Amino acid sequence: MTALSVSLTHTLLGPDGPQRVRASQALLVMALYLAFALVLQVEVRLGLTSEQQGLPLTVFGLVGCLGFYGAIRSGLNLHLSEPSLTRPQMVYSMVAVAWAFAVSGPARGATVVLMQVILMFGLFGLPPREGRRMAGMGFLMLAGVIAWRAWGQADPDETRLDLIYLLYAGIVFTGVAVISVRLGHIRERLRHQTAELKLALARNQELATRDVLTGLTNRRAMLEQMTIAAREIERHGQPLALVLFDLDHFKQINDTRGHAAGDRVLQRFGEVAQGEIRAGDVLARWGGEEFLLMLPRTGLEEAWRCAERIRTRLVALKLEGGVPGQPLTFSAGVSSCRRMDQLDAAIEAADRAMYLAKATGRNRTELMAGPGLSDAPLGAAA
Repeated sequence: MTALSVSLTHTLLGPDGPQRVRASQALLVMALYLAFALVLQVEVRLGLTSEQQGLPLTVFGLVGCLGFYGAIRSGLNLHLSEPSLTRPQMVYSMVAVAWAFAVSGPARGATVVLMQVILMFGLFGLPPREGRRMAGMGFLMLAGVIAWRAWGQADPDETRLDLIYLLYAGIVFTGVAVISVRLGHIRERLRHQTAELKLALARNQELATRDVLTGLTNRRAMLEQMTIAAREIERHGQPLALVLFDLDHFKQINDTRGHAAGDRVLQRFGEVAQGEIRAGDVLARWGGEEFLLMLPRTGLEEAWRCAERIRTRLVALKLEGGVPGQPLTFSAGVSSCRRMDQLDAAIEAADRAMYLAKATGRNRTELMAGPGLSDAPLGAAA
């Protein structure tokens, strides 16, 4: 598409979005009406109707088309209860077709087809009840014009022919009403299917990002979130702290109390830890009995205090661990970084600090300097 055509399309239809669709539909109606006006002029040239009858109808239709297009293109339609203007456009067009039936002479029977085209446009934008109502309105308009013609003319043959046209129109309008009901059912079924598909996609997204057992963020999703957070802290020059937890003696829980008990311990730890962190922090099940906590815009000391709050809370609940009579505890390692390229090194540093906590007695939190600094432990709590 050339730049000129793109510019012309933008001028006629506006920017992408619902308004462009509405404007394109209004222009399509205008094009159809121009074709109708051309045929009407052919009738005038063939002597099937007079210029005095055809010209007002042509002006009526063109003014209406331009008015609807102008209302949509200017945005005035957005202030109305029906921005698409489907109903008013249909009513206006049916009035024009009924008028054409009144003035078209021997060719008036063809206007029934135009009424059908108008109703078909509405089928895709109106509820079934509105579609049936529009079909009934079109039929009554046509019946009214036929009654007016019968009252004003003495030729019974013309009246009988008009009645035949009305019967054919009744068949057409009944068919349109039936189709509107079927389309309504199809749209309703599609809405249900779309809702079910969205729900299934949401569930799949949940399964893809959440640990099934604990409901926490899983490892894959945590890696993605850490990458995003590291990019953000690098932009603002702020630290990102990581805390790696490992539940003490967890293997003994599974061996002595069974895997169901071990699962409950993992879930309970997740609940306790979630209750002690901020809204912007992210806790993930890192693997097995390991959990990783990410604290954006947080330094080492603040992250250590957060880990200690969780440890104190866990001990206070007196949840039994793998060793009979002892509360559930964990060993944790804390590290931090300030750049995105330091993230992997910060995870490794937290892992080393956690193993140091294990090696020095468990139930403690070790701090390890971030990437680019000394790897010596900075402190511990027990």
